[in-house]
Amino acid sequence: MSRWYQLGMLALIVLVFWEYGETGSVQAQAASGNEQSAAGIKPGQARFTKANNGVITDTITGLEWFVGPNSDNTWRQAKTWTENLAVAGGGWRLPTVAELKAIYQKDAGPINLDPVFHAPPGAWVWSGELNNAWSAWGFAFYNGLEGWHSLDYAYGRLALAVRSRR
Repeated sequence: MSRWYQLGMLALIVLVFWEYGETGSVQAQAASGNEQSAAGIKPGQARFTKANNGVITDTITGLEWFVGPNSDNTWRQAKTWTENLAVAGGGWRLPTVAELKAIYQKDAGPINLDPVFHAPPGAWVWSGELNNAWSAWGFAFYNGLEGWHSLDYAYGRLALAVRSRR
């Protein structure tokens, strides 16, 4: 692995930790097949793991994700669903745009999202962030762009629930 690649990956990891307000130090290590990266992931280890109950754990950010059952949700429906989700003890919420961007992976699966999520093609995901009184922000995994839509718009709008790891 080249030193430039290692430095780029370290910068990405530091950015992710900074974005989520994580504390602690990130230490770079020489890349050998047996050592862990600064994020604690061994080479070849999957970033996302999915439990039998459907909870997806992100080993980089420490967040847990759960994919909504419908692909046509208004923002209000998505928010109500996440707040009432009782899987694995509850405590779920709609993600921020930054959290959605952090799981975007260019060319990973048909919509730039790890296939473990099993999201529908063309997924556009609501965030919990309001743009104003009648619209909310979201993220389009099919093209990597953020944008806002009316709170009542539902066509092709997916809900992902997120929480800190328990």
